[in-house]
Formats: sequence, structure tokens, C-alpha cells
Amino acid sequence: MSRVGTDPMAGVSEDACTFEIDGGAGGDEWLARRWESVGASWAAALLDEDQYHQRDAAEEGMSSRAMLLRKWRERRSIPTRPTMHWGSYAEPWILQTAAHILGVPMIRTNHMYRSRVWPHMSCTLDGWCLPDRDFQVAAHPEFLIGRTDREVEWLGDLRHMIYRLGAEHGPGLVEVKMKMAHAVFKPRGGEKDPALQFDYGPAAHGATWGAPRQHAYQLQHQLAVCGDDHGGGPQWSVLVALIGGMDFRAWVVMRDHGFARALGAAVERFWGQVHGTDHDLHPG
Repeated sequence: MSRVGTDPMAGVSEDACTFEIDGGAGGDEWLARRWESVGASWAAALLDEDQYHQRDAAEEGMSSRAMLLRKWRERRSIPTRPTMHWGSYAEPWILQTAAHILGVPMIRTNHMYRSRVWPHMSCTLDGWCLPDRDFQVAAHPEFLIGRTDREVEWLGDLRHMIYRLGAEHGPGLVEVKMKMAHAVFKPRGGEKDPALQFDYGPAAHGATWGAPRQHAYQLQHQLAVCGDDHGGGPQWSVLVALIGGMDFRAWVVMRDHGFARALGAAVERFWGQVHGTDHDLHPG
């Protein structure tokens, strides 16, 4: 555990993935590597589970698959939004604050990995969670916002889960999000979808492994790349989010081996359709 975050291959399964590059260095090389494979941010759209992608397709009068193909072919020219820049800038501070509130050591990385099993599947990690039952850190629930017991008591259960998973499986991944609102999606001119509200604690979001639907597929993608079916590499991940600048939430996801295999197969199938000999799919 002591080498995690400094040695790129510490913590991950060497049978599952290879280290590509330090994304924190930025530059053209990282961007080029990024577009040579399908990263975790594409996972939900690839499976037609991304609400923003579905909305874009509906507004253009296209199928979700056709819209996905168009976005992928135009991916190098897609502009970055201000929210993405702010999120990237704030991630180190959010991670540090999450570690303080949860009372669990975390470390920031920007390492990019590529799957050995599914060659066109990759991810760039935000960080690692390093719980140690013998050296537990104090939690700081005073930073939580809530008017009811349910809104603040989830922290203790989640923290206990994280330390238990650390003892059973070793280090976990960390994914960091900065959100503007509790329900982050609504059709243009429509109402926010209550099914996409961020719920509290380890008992929430059971339909998507314990994390909000908006981000659960991204976490599973990262675990699929860096871990394996035999317990090697990370087997769990913690998602931490700062909502509206002051409301902190966190969720834990376990690696779903069957889903990892299905997602990897979907990535390779998609890559073959776009870049291989199967060119029968065209936007329209």
C-alpha cells in the first residue's frame, strides 16, 4: 500500500492493465493516448444509459447509437465546457476535503491505464483510497449539511464499509465530482428527474451498485480496466461529490465481474464498428 500513488503499477492488477501515461502532465501526448481507446466517461453513453446523450440524440432526431458514433468521430473537436475546467481545477481540493470528512486517507493521481483483456478500453484515475483498520483517521461530520438524522448519519456506516473493504480487498479507487445541483439532469424546458436525485449513504442507489446512475457506469469501467476477476487490483471504488459548493456526499461501488466482461465486450464491439472492418453503422 505504501507505493500506491507513486509507483503507477502499485495497486492495479498487472494481468489486467498496463500503465500508459501520467495524465496530470497534460499535453498532446496524453490527448493522443486518450483517443486511442474508449475511456470511462464514455461507458454510460456506450450502453445507452447516459441521459445527456439521450437528450442530444432526441433533439437531433437521431438514434442514440447514431449520435454516439457521430460524437466519437468528432471527439477531438468537441469543446470543453467551463464546468469541466472548474471540476478539474477543484478535484485535488475536493479529494483532500473528502478524506478529511470521511476520516479515510486518500491520495491524488492522474495515471492512465489500458486494459490487457480489452485492448481498446482505458481509464484515467482521480485517486486512491487507502484505509487501514489499524491506523484509522478521525472523521469530521461537522462538515455535513442536514436537518434530519438520515442526512448526517450515513457517514458512519459508509466509513465503516470503507475500512472493511480496505481490510478485505486492499486499496480502492476514488472518483471525484463537483456538481452544481442535486438533480443534475433535466430535458431542456422540462423538469428535473426525481429518479436522478442524489440519495444518501451505502443503502442508496441499489439499482446501480450503490452509486448515482449518472456516474455508476464510469466507476465500473475503471474497475474493469484496473482490476481482475480473481481479486487482483482494485475491487471497489468510492465516489465523492461536492454539490452546490457546500453539500458533501459519498458512495461506494464494488466491482461487478460479470458487468466488467459485458462492458469490455461492448467496448471492443464498438471499436470494431467504428475503426475495424465493420463499417455498416453510420450516423443518421
